[in-house]
Amino acid sequence: MNSDQPNNPQTQAAPIFNHSGAAAGGRQNGMQKLAVAVLLLVASAVIFVLPNLVSEPWIEGADNSQKPVVKQSATLVSPSTAAQKTKYRQDAQTILAEIIQRRDRLNKQGVDQWGAFEYNQAQKAVADGDQEYSIGNYAESVASYQSALDGLRDLETRGQELLQQSIADAAEAIENSVLSTAISATQLALAIAPDNQTVIQLSRRAKTLPALIEAMQRGNQSTELERYSEAEQAYIDATTSDPQHKKAAAALASTRQKITEQRFRGFMSAGFSALDNNNFDLATQSFKRAATVYSDHPAVQQALAQVETRRTQFWVNNRIAEAAELERQEQWQQALIIYQQLLETDATLTDIRVKQIPVSVRADLDKKINKVLSDPLALSAVSQYRHGQKVLQDASGIANPGPLLSEQIAQLRAALKSSQTPIEVVLTSDSITDVTLFRVAKLGAFDKTAVSLKPGRYIVAGSRVGYRDVRIEFTVTGEGFDAPIAISCTEAINKAKNEAI
Repeated sequence: MNSDQPNNPQTQAAPIFNHSGAAAGGRQNGMQKLAVAVLLLVASAVIFVLPNLVSEPWIEGADNSQKPVVKQSATLVSPSTAAQKTKYRQDAQTILAEIIQRRDRLNKQGVDQWGAFEYNQAQKAVADGDQEYSIGNYAESVASYQSALDGLRDLETRGQELLQQSIADAAEAIENSVLSTAISATQLALAIAPDNQTVIQLSRRAKTLPALIEAMQRGNQSTELERYSEAEQAYIDATTSDPQHKKAAAALASTRQKITEQRFRGFMSAGFSALDNNNFDLATQSFKRAATVYSDHPAVQQALAQVETRRTQFWVNNRIAEAAELERQEQWQQALIIYQQLLETDATLTDIRVKQIPVSVRADLDKKINKVLSDPLALSAVSQYRHGQKVLQDASGIANPGPLLSEQIAQLRAALKSSQTPIEVVLTSDSITDVTLFRVAKLGAFDKTAVSLKPGRYIVAGSRVGYRDVRIEFTVTGEGFDAPIAISCTEAINKAKNEAI
């Protein structure tokens, strides 16, 4: 437009595109409504007067000094042309209304930060449309406005795409702890959609990202040093800074798993250490503590079974060693009892069964010898003497007898010899008592007599008419007697009865 163009009333009914902001846009909307009302009122008259008039664009702030376009003669504009122009003017107004709405939305979305060039191109197209409109080239103005509208539509689409991309970039950058990208992406997303809750949340997360990065670094360093408790606290700090951070949550879960596994390995290690030292109670306790960490872990059950096996083996070995020591001490009966107990516990112990045979023989021989030696006087009987001889023969047949058996053999031989060596026993009486030495002879009445008796137990009895019988038991040993055995009936029966009465 030229600066010397006169102010035309039609100029104030033209479309408005305020390049300065939302306030001017509000005024423009009011002017547009006024223009539409005027157009409706004069629609019928336009057909007749339009050929005689030339319209100019209605642009706020336009230069009123621009010269008006020379009006054409009414005879040069047909009614169809006038209607067509009216249609184009209406289309221009409709397009401009949408342009203003999209422009306002784009301004609120910070279009100058991400689409300034395209936005400026759209504004230039609007300015071109205004120029065409102002000189009555309504079809050309519609084309320019449509081009501007298409550009603004593309910008809005691009804005939404940028928003989604920024959200994705921000989320990825936060998750990967890329601070610069997280900040730039959230700033762009906030510019496009400041009220979007996802964007607001991402912005908050981006602000806490420095603290999270620092905590994650501490946690990673502690993990490398296997200081899992310190790492756990660091990852707790990280998840506290950003509860939605997946890597921080995964690191915390992994660290806690490592702590659990470390505790499990510690208990198992303590258990096996105790097992190596044959401390079965401590080993069992440690393995059971490991079971509180992983109750179904097969290693725990295997370890507990191993404890019982080792405990049994240890007990068996100890008992075998104890039995061997008893054998060295020639305590055959006690050794035999141990072997019998072991076989009762496990009948498959072949070695023990083999060991039991000679021990059983020696225990039986030891028992027989001890029985003979416990009552050497019984050897006075022929059967017992022969039995004693058989026992002595068996004992003497043992190769390499130990000290105890050698002593037993000597004692048994002495006992057998002593049992067959007569000892003189002196008996005294009163010459009126009838004396009988049971199983030996009837001695009759005497003052003093001597008999040769083998070691053994004997009974001598005396009887006298009118007197109570006398009975004396004595034992003959290889040592003999220091004094005679006196036997006399001195208690009268009648006297005893009178005293009883």
